Amino acid sequence: MRKTALTYASREEIEVDLQCIEGVVPTDMDGFVFINSPVGTVNSSTPIPKKNPDGTDNPEWGQMVFNGDGMLFRFDCSVPGKVRVKSALLKTPCYYADEASKWGTDYYKKGIFFKSKGIARTSSTLGSRNQANTSIAAFRFPGNQHTRITVNFDAGRPFEVDPKSMKVITAIGYNKEWSESLSFVIQEDVFELIQSSAHPCFDPVTQEFFTVCFRKNMNNLIFTSIFSLDLTRIWHVTNRFFKKVYRFLQSLMRWIGKLFRGVARAFMGFVFPAYVEKLHADDTSPNEEKQEDIFGMVNSVSILKWSGKGKLQTWNIVGPKGKNLVIHQTMHQTALSKDFIILVDSSLKFALDIMTNMPFPKYPLLNNIIRWCVAKAMEPNTPLYLVKRSDLVEGVTDVKARKVMVDLETVHYSVEYENPNNDITIYTSHNAASCAAEWVRPYDTLGIDPTKPVLENTIGLMASGEMDIGRAGKFVINGNTGEKRESVKIWQKGFEGDDTTQLKEAHTWAVGLNTFRDMASADVPTNKIPYIFWQSYGLDYRLLTNFIRKMYGKYQHRKIPVKKMLEYTKKGVPFCLSRMNTATMEFEDWFHFEMNQNLRSLQFVPKKNASTNLPPELNGYILCTMVNGTENLEANEYTREVWFFDAANLSQGPVCKMAHDALQYAFTIHSVWIADCEPSPADYVVDPVEDYTEVLNRFTNLEKKELLEAFMKKEVFPHYQ
Repeated sequence: MRKTALTYASREEIEVDLQCIEGVVPTDMDGFVFINSPVGTVNSSTPIPKKNPDGTDNPEWGQMVFNGDGMLFRFDCSVPGKVRVKSALLKTPCYYADEASKWGTDYYKKGIFFKSKGIARTSSTLGSRNQANTSIAAFRFPGNQHTRITVNFDAGRPFEVDPKSMKVITAIGYNKEWSESLSFVIQEDVFELIQSSAHPCFDPVTQEFFTVCFRKNMNNLIFTSIFSLDLTRIWHVTNRFFKKVYRFLQSLMRWIGKLFRGVARAFMGFVFPAYVEKLHADDTSPNEEKQEDIFGMVNSVSILKWSGKGKLQTWNIVGPKGKNLVIHQTMHQTALSKDFIILVDSSLKFALDIMTNMPFPKYPLLNNIIRWCVAKAMEPNTPLYLVKRSDLVEGVTDVKARKVMVDLETVHYSVEYENPNNDITIYTSHNAASCAAEWVRPYDTLGIDPTKPVLENTIGLMASGEMDIGRAGKFVINGNTGEKRESVKIWQKGFEGDDTTQLKEAHTWAVGLNTFRDMASADVPTNKIPYIFWQSYGLDYRLLTNFIRKMYGKYQHRKIPVKKMLEYTKKGVPFCLSRMNTATMEFEDWFHFEMNQNLRSLQFVPKKNASTNLPPELNGYILCTMVNGTENLEANEYTREVWFFDAANLSQGPVCKMAHDALQYAFTIHSVWIADCEPSPADYVVDPVEDYTEVLNRFTNLEKKELLEAFMKKEVFPHYQ
């Protein structure tokens, strides 16, 4: 089998039959599995080279693997004893702009190009990329004969993709139906930054598609999101003095802001003419929380509903007192039950420290200092917002949400559709004392030995090392009162004492993704979720950096002492695939991989025929995408394999292992299973020419407007005409 680097991903589109390399390919699998994966940029696949083709330093070297164009993989499991995989690059309109302005082009030489900045890819001239590389959502509107899908990204609109051709069809909603995150006062962009959710949700019963759009004002985006942790560190060192100074300065700035608001507006109107048009509502608004700041930015959260035709419906979500919600991190996921929509201020940060990589390539120490000055840890607790679906009616502007706190970090969660007596059952994944948005950087050192640099083959990978053990949770919350009727958080080391080599049960070290039957189905609501299949990363010293060690050394919800965490990480714990019974919240079945066998994505694939011996939730297989190396962690030779487990018997190991030399990915992410794969009716289309022309017509900088109009007409619009 072909062996490539740990972070290697091919940008070549393929359509091949996987070859069975061990075991027997099941003959009773059904349907199609779609998996999303980032595969580098228009300039290069991953691993990103240190040098450009002309020998100059490559400013994108060391960037995060997740920052790349989406490559959609489709695994056809519908033919007995055979699995065929097809892949396609997800080419959104901004992709064509990126391709036209890549390294070496005249645009690039003129400074018109996108540049990777941590988890984002932006341009001071063009705006922000929507790489559509994170997840897939399945849906089916009334009248649709077959399942349809969207691809989704935290920083952009969802895009519908044809399941058959795997070509991008359309954005969901025109730009004007969404709220840009950076005001035109700050920068006029043709590709606007839209902060949404990588996980919109679809109700297969009512056939409604929901997502969110949120904004942050400048104080929240910069001062709260970026500098608060640095001030907190100073406070720990100097007791409470600087905390009081910080609070005083905040109060003083608010007072000065109010006192000189008129002066500030006049100044902004002079410097940024577009700002003048935004003044009319400021003085009359009864709620200061809903006012735009002097930069034209505001804290807000909107729920958007798409019915497959016409305009998006939008509601502004407010707290009990009518104030706009304030999101401090991101809204990576949404979910719904029969009567409620559940929103989360996710433990996936979006701040300045993950928008920078190596501002000074020749001075790693300076890069590290800057990183620490702007670094911010994850919030140790997670706010949930419960919204009654019955309140989302046409003609209503503001809808209240009930806030409930979960005392752990949370990125992903699943919700049972049925909510009897308004009790919502939520299953949660808690990435304790870690950060899914961080990655291994070239100037990082190892957490277990800060005198040693990180291994070069891990640069760009998610820094999935954690400073405490992960948890799996179950919460039953009354949607009307916010009362927690049940709260369970479990964790398991998997071994007794301190011997990490003697694994005797499932573990929750760096608990990650999960899957279950009919997860995110377009046809069947998950009324109950009796079994959940979990991925746990284990402990790998290569992926625990000294930065993460220091950032989360003083952790609020600690279970494992820091000394033990470092000891266990040095020894290592492999990935684990486990099955949990949600009634007992106990692990009933599990499989421990070998060290350096890396489980990337997992997806439940049902069997074609029902079983009299098994419940439907166990009558299937778990498809796992793997990146496998040897026991020598410093070696950089890895194979890509697809393993299938019997959902009812994980402990026996994979029933089949498959591979193909052309199948090359670095890090697959989210997945979905659908029963059929036919062309989309494409009866809803946002015309990109009309869409972006409307954006350009809002420009006040006529010189920039003229430049970008010419660019779009030459490089982007022809792909849609």
